[in-house]
Amino acid sequence: MDNFTIINLQTFTALIMIYLFFRWWVTPRITNLSIYDVLLPLVFVHSLRYLGMMFMVDNQMIYDDFPKDIGQTIGLWDFSVAILAMITSYTLKIKWKYAIPLVWVFNIYGFVDLMYAFPNTFGLEFYNYDIGGIWFLFVIVGPFMTFTHFYIFYRLFKNLKKQKTTNHG
Repeated sequence: MDNFTIINLQTFTALIMIYLFFRWWVTPRITNLSIYDVLLPLVFVHSLRYLGMMFMVDNQMIYDDFPKDIGQTIGLWDFSVAILAMITSYTLKIKWKYAIPLVWVFNIYGFVDLMYAFPNTFGLEFYNYDIGGIWFLFVIVGPFMTFTHFYIFYRLFKNLKKQKTTNHG
């Protein structure tokens, strides 16, 4: 089996596992929480995105021929997503009146970051090189972050629908 197939099977399996985790364990526990309390842990976990700076480390985490411009872009975007996640989490914690709009900004920005990183790294066939711990980012952290972005969008749209019903009801 080649590396491309392995990384995709691992990623697919991770997505199924994460979906089941949310379906069986998370969703039943957060269904009746306020939107602030639901979104807080989902946003806060993105504070781990500072790990993407591994792409910027010279000669230690990724092969020498990995394009520095892509590594810098991925690393800096991930770091900025982590900082934005921490700020947004704080606004959710204190239930700031603009916290939900900030979650929209965070989630769109963080999702765009992933949509830049994944195709660029896969286009380089990075999985065929010595990438050390970055492999784990792609088969564990990447699917989890991607799933939580979709779940945050789901909850944000559900909240919009609830607000429209409440305002027009």
